[in-house]
Amino acid sequence: MRFLALFGVIALVEMATFLWVGSRIGLGWALGLALLTALLGSFLVKLAGLSVFARLWGRLRDGEVPGRELSDAAAILVAGAFLISPGFITDTLGFVLLIPAVRAWIYQSLSRRLSARFGGFGRGSQRAGPPGVGDVIDIEPVDRDQP
Repeated sequence: MRFLALFGVIALVEMATFLWVGSRIGLGWALGLALLTALLGSFLVKLAGLSVFARLWGRLRDGEVPGRELSDAAAILVAGAFLISPGFITDTLGFVLLIPAVRAWIYQSLSRRLSARFGGFGRGSQRAGPPGVGDVIDIEPVDRDQP
């Protein structure tokens, strides 16, 4: 329910912003600017997405966990959703999410929160893998033919 309320508030704020910008620069220019940001945003999302996709596959190929790349991909996905929705505020948020330094800050913040909440995740954990990986259990073979 909160999500729908937030969605409604954002839509109202976007309409008010669009009307305000339209009253300042004219309706035609406001529509043109909205179209330009959508086109530019889609181009930038495509470039950023391809870059992250290449880094993600490189990490997987090297046998590493692509945590940062997955975080970047999620941020770029949200940026794309913001940029295709009409409005100047969501476009601004979308362009901000395309900045690599902002995505790095989001990743670091989320990593700290998740590590503090769940513990043992990430690079600071004591184990190199899940429980059981690396443990050695020495057993003797059993000869079933002996009485």
